[in-house]
Amino acid sequence: MASNQANTSISLNEKASLSASGKQVPAALSMMVDSMASMVERAKIDLENVDQRARADLENIDQRARKDVALLDQRAREDIQKVDKKARRDIAILDKRAREDHELLRKVRKSRGLTS
Repeated sequence: MASNQANTSISLNEKASLSASGKQVPAALSMMVDSMASMVERAKIDLENVDQRARADLENIDQRARKDVALLDQRAREDIQKVDKKARRDIAILDKRAREDHELLRKVRKSRGLTS
């Protein structure tokens, strides 16, 4: 038969650990639970620190990537301007030659008495 008397082996200064059912929990188990709770808390803090470092690293990578893209964009624009300038010179040369050829053809036709 269960006794309803208080446990006399526990002094007034000693705290008895009780489970959810109200039963006493051995001190070793209580210490193990406290240790595990502490480890979980440390892991949570470590995870938050890793997350913060990852966010900072990602921000740095993003900033470097944006700078690289801006530099590539600038270089591409310069290259396009160089190609455009060269193409315009080439077109001017071709236009000049075409006009000269047209003038020569006109003179040849005129000297042969051909008119169009």
